[in-house]
Amino acid sequence: MPRDVERAARAFTTAYAEHDARDGHDQSYVDAGARAAKLASGELVSVLRQTRPSQDAPWAALRAEKARQTVRITSVVPPDGAPAVSGSSGLARVGYTLTTIPRSGQVRRSSEQLVVRLRHISEGWRVTALPWA
Repeated sequence: MPRDVERAARAFTTAYAEHDARDGHDQSYVDAGARAAKLASGELVSVLRQTRPSQDAPWAALRAEKARQTVRITSVVPPDGAPAVSGSSGLARVGYTLTTIPRSGQVRRSSEQLVVRLRHISEGWRVTALPWA
């Protein structure tokens, strides 16, 4: 995986998956989407900024705990069977550990992954789609 593609996939995944439901921080999952949108291009930018009803219940649970979620990237690899990254596009499967830290109570960790489609544009590598998500 080329270094600049890996760097873009890591940065996007971190922005997309980290949330902070403590008072004075994120107002909803859309805040993380807005951060990730800065690392995206095309139709995905507007999709990331949309409020979706399916986010209400998980966000309410995080808010109830006043929890913060952090990401530790564990791998960035091509998805099984994907073509090699070219000079203009590619796919990356980003593995990460999601840590949920509630204001009180037990810290939780889970292994997650996100597949991103990237395209090289004038500003550098940007995520254009989340296939299989």
